[in-house]
Amino acid sequence: MKTRFPVELLFLIAGPAIWLAHFLFIYTVNAVACAKSALGGTWMGLPASSWIIVAGSVLALGGMALAAWRQRRRVRVCGAPPFHAWLTAALSVLSALAVVWETLPVFLMPACQ
Repeated sequence: MKTRFPVELLFLIAGPAIWLAHFLFIYTVNAVACAKSALGGTWMGLPASSWIIVAGSVLALGGMALAAWRQRRRVRVCGAPPFHAWLTAALSVLSALAVVWETLPVFLMPACQ
């Protein structure tokens, strides 16, 4: 069975695309939290904006894992080159490292300073 190029391309770049959306999300949440004190409540020592960022990070990591798993399954079912599954997984792992790296400051430094 032949795979369609646009679908294949979307799976290949899913990890970096999710990382990009996460990057924009965390900066938007942090900017809104610093500009308006609406997200100023704390829970377990962290402001609400930090928990929103952590939740977004968990969702991003889950989305990357799902994309890599689906691509691996698609390669087996559709007969696509195995390199596509490997490349999707590698890009997802690199993007996951970037997401974790962007999330670490939530725990290391106070928000809005």
